Amino acid sequence: MSHDASSVRQFSDRHATVIRLSFYRRRRPGPPRDEGTQAHASTRNSSQRPSSISSAPAKLGPAEVVGGTRIDSPTLVIGPDDSQPPFEQAYYRGGPLTIGFESARVTYTDFEVDLYNSGVNQILSVAAVRDHRLLHFSMADLHESDGEYVAEAAVLELDPAWDRADPLHAHRHLRVVDRRTVPLTEVQLFVVRGDDIRTERTANIEILQWAAAHAKVLETVEATLSTTDKYAPIERGPQLPHPVTFSAATLSQAREAIERLPREEPYFVLKDRYGYGCGADVHRLAFDDPALDNEVAGYIEAYGHVLIQEFCAEVGDGDLVVTFFDDELLGALRRIPVEGEWRTNASIGGHQVGITLTPEQESIARALKRSFPECRLASIDMLESGRILEINAFPGGEGLLRNYEIVLGEIVMDRLEKELLGTGVEDAAAALTWKAEKPALFPTGTRWPEVEELYAVHERQCQVYDVLSGDRFDLGIRELIEFDPRSPEYILSIPHAGVFVPEVFRDRFRLGEDALVEIDLYSDLCYEMADGMHLRSDLAPFFVDMNRTRQGADEGELPRHLTNAAHQYYNVEDRLMLRKPYTPEEEEEVLSYYDLYHGLLDRLIDRMRRERGYALLFDCHSMTSTGLGRVAGKGEDRADFVAGTLHGTSAHEAIIDAFMTTLRSEASGHGLGLTIGSDVPYSGGFITRSHHDPEGHVHVMQLEVAMDAYMYEAGATPPKRYALKRPRLRIVRRAVQAAFRAAAEAAERIYH
Repeated sequence: MSHDASSVRQFSDRHATVIRLSFYRRRRPGPPRDEGTQAHASTRNSSQRPSSISSAPAKLGPAEVVGGTRIDSPTLVIGPDDSQPPFEQAYYRGGPLTIGFESARVTYTDFEVDLYNSGVNQILSVAAVRDHRLLHFSMADLHESDGEYVAEAAVLELDPAWDRADPLHAHRHLRVVDRRTVPLTEVQLFVVRGDDIRTERTANIEILQWAAAHAKVLETVEATLSTTDKYAPIERGPQLPHPVTFSAATLSQAREAIERLPREEPYFVLKDRYGYGCGADVHRLAFDDPALDNEVAGYIEAYGHVLIQEFCAEVGDGDLVVTFFDDELLGALRRIPVEGEWRTNASIGGHQVGITLTPEQESIARALKRSFPECRLASIDMLESGRILEINAFPGGEGLLRNYEIVLGEIVMDRLEKELLGTGVEDAAAALTWKAEKPALFPTGTRWPEVEELYAVHERQCQVYDVLSGDRFDLGIRELIEFDPRSPEYILSIPHAGVFVPEVFRDRFRLGEDALVEIDLYSDLCYEMADGMHLRSDLAPFFVDMNRTRQGADEGELPRHLTNAAHQYYNVEDRLMLRKPYTPEEEEEVLSYYDLYHGLLDRLIDRMRRERGYALLFDCHSMTSTGLGRVAGKGEDRADFVAGTLHGTSAHEAIIDAFMTTLRSEASGHGLGLTIGSDVPYSGGFITRSHHDPEGHVHVMQLEVAMDAYMYEAGATPPKRYALKRPRLRIVRRAVQAAFRAAAEAAERIYH
């Protein structure tokens, strides 16, 4: 995937507006933007340019706005003869920084400069294209000279022949142009990868500690030492879940530790206690290996100090990496091992996918991060069960980029520049918050006049009968048709989860156990952890079906099972459930609930399209795991998740693709064999069919979750019947929440 399309973004404060080319979110094809806006964004305001930047005009590449004509995929082309930097940096007073990057080597690959950590390389790349002065040194390069501490440093500069493409990997175009002795007092920022820092006895560590007292350091010596020690999470967070782990420095200690490990698996893990990461110093050994003593002795000789750890088979499905910067959760990823490998590290082929943490997982990760207050930029490695593996400084950046389009390097450099040089540019990291952790919530006090107006018209109180429990309640209209605005990026319609029938109409229906089959029982629980704007009917669908037309439709206009009117429900045996027809007055009373639901839905779609330029709606259901009738496929097993897309036409293809890809990824890897389908047996009900209009910027998808995926169905024997399968329910919740978010992010890329 190419990263060379830079987006023009405008930042402003009270005193000035700085137009800056930023590349932390990559351009995606989408609707045409306003020509005037695009032309303005492509025009530099030289009067506001800091004096340190040349005012030489940028060359217009083949994708610029020329003569008022927009050419797709705007880019900026800067030739090597231009004195202007490729990506304009709004320098603050004090000018560019001198930044010293520390690691054992200046390259670990065939590139001349490659620090072999995608997070560090992104920071290096961003610093390079912003024209900061770059140095590299190792711990061995530090010494004292003429009474001051210095580094024998490599001077790094971008190759002038670089064509400015792919700026996020600009480090590949850095060259070592000189080596010189640099007083550490000349360096304003140290970025310490620390792969040659093992313990507090590391040579020259006191020099780096001295430098930290005179400049900003990421990460500090203290942070580097604490995250290098892989036993530290257990010492600092003993109350948190961990695999059974022992520390050993001798063969006898290692033997004792091995004897004390659980034997549920034939293996255990041995790792370097003071390892840098990347999986190179982590080994899986067999308990019954006849050469085990020799192997363990060899590792102790090589590492000096090892950890003996329980092997957790769940790692076969992958582990989780949770990235923090300044205690802000930037993103969470699942690392999936390559086939034939049990380690999940990206450096050995592991694949990374974006995920949504459960509240328990997030709580554990945050608790461990809080126990390492000296760390600014760190990631927590943990298992799906919540057991912590380790904490690492300098998490990788590629997974966040591919899955969330978050550029870790730019977030870090934005904040460090602001701390060191001033506040001339608004903090860019805020623009990523909704994608990185949770969508931005509606501000306190957000008003919904269009919603309040409708509720006021339908305000009433009535006694309702609970079909599931047999209880009776006095409820208001807002409790029967519930609106819960959480965040603005999509709308959830949940029309069939209700179990209430107004008491006055109770005798119109046979309310035995057969009636429960007609309800998407507990389906609201599948979606309750999702963000967005929730609209839910708590009225039983056989009383009023929000996913049908108001007065019915002829066969041919809609599939047969969608043709009945909202107040004339046919059960799975194709029999009308209403025992006695309504009077005209009763019919209007019943349909008033329908009118409120659809009135609210219409207004939410209009408001979202007005405020965001598009609307994204998910119609949320559950279904029996086997076809029961009235719909084709009676007696046939169904997929666990079925997305209804009207055969690919209900939403933009990129939205559908993001939804399906993420749902498939999230549902796999649990050993449950959860299956994903589309459009069979349901391609979309009345809500999907009546509201979808991708050309009019309204995108709709329907989702059905098979009940067997989260509960025991009607066919189960008591006491299991209708009981929830809570571990499965958690998996379902995570999967649908992640899929909704992925689709919402795809919509944002299309339109913004």
